[in-house]
Amino acid sequence: MELEREEVLSAIHHCVKCKLCSITSFHPREEWLPLCPSGQFYGYQAFYAPGKMEIFRAILEGEITEPSEGLLNAVYACTVCGACYEKCKQITSVELGAPDLFEAMRHELASKGWILDVHKNIAEKIKETRNAYGEKYEYKAKSSDENADVLYYIGCTARYRVPEIADAMLEIFDKIGIKYQVMDEEWCCGSVLIRTGQVEAAKELVAHNVEEIKRSGAKTIVFTCPGCLKTFEKNYPDMGVELVHSTQFLLRQGNMNLKKEDLKAAYHDPCHLGRDLGIYEEPRAVLSEVADIKVMKREKEQAWCCGSGGGVKSAFDDFALWSATERLKEAKEAGAEALVSACPFCKRNLKEAAEKEEIEVYDVVELVNRCLER
Repeated sequence: MELEREEVLSAIHHCVKCKLCSITSFHPREEWLPLCPSGQFYGYQAFYAPGKMEIFRAILEGEITEPSEGLLNAVYACTVCGACYEKCKQITSVELGAPDLFEAMRHELASKGWILDVHKNIAEKIKETRNAYGEKYEYKAKSSDENADVLYYIGCTARYRVPEIADAMLEIFDKIGIKYQVMDEEWCCGSVLIRTGQVEAAKELVAHNVEEIKRSGAKTIVFTCPGCLKTFEKNYPDMGVELVHSTQFLLRQGNMNLKKEDLKAAYHDPCHLGRDLGIYEEPRAVLSEVADIKVMKREKEQAWCCGSGGGVKSAFDDFALWSATERLKEAKEAGAEALVSACPFCKRNLKEAAEKEEIEVYDVVELVNRCLER
């Protein structure tokens, strides 16, 4: 466990089990809205942040010595979205974030062999194919200039599950005249391994990607995946390169000759992009250039999670789709015709859930590409 034991126990004991972290700030609206997807879906205390804190304490102090199905479900059926931590910061002086604690707990469990088979299988797929989905085929993308300063790190989900996002980003580069590189040997960033406690298994991936990026000579790495960006920011060594999200990169391009559509769109904050990295305004600024933004009740620090992060999509798909459906309903209630995010993982899960809802789902770069004239 990377965090010190006493530091962890101090943070756990800081939690007074008030459970205010499970609801949004209700004073502006006089309305109580849930904030914790896991707790709201499963209903038991163990699935809320205070319950998981107590589980972690009991593990560290030796009160829990054998895993049970219920324990593993409570620990791993959490998207590690960080909403509980953001709410706790508003009302306490907490310093160590709940997502850090929950990832440390998973690392502790994984070191004991207490891990879900589906998450172990992901590690095996990555070891075999270097991507989280175990796909053998390769997404076709070529550098426009092998000496370009800009490198686009595509990520597993945009390569193998929602390639329309990668297609759109590459087309945008071409349309606005940006020379770019893509990695011939891009390996999974390791995010899913780290989030599920399999930290050691990610080290080879990190070392490989660092070497390839250094060899590229790129000065700026652009990400359409917030999970990849967070992992590079938090878990990779400093490579002396600039790390930016696609919306940050697009915003600095200035006037891109965008033709605004007659589209009412709500913006969904990806948890890694918003709460983890503090990037809230740039995606909204870019989206406002191509659509009319409708505001949902839960946004920014108190945004409702799409439901797919932290290994949940692979292990608890019914829960993931339920959470996404709740978000789609909120967008429709706000008067949106489309729900737009800035994350391949969010788009994939929201799109699956939207099959039963009358609402479109896009990534910001898809709309930008559609509205961009050469």
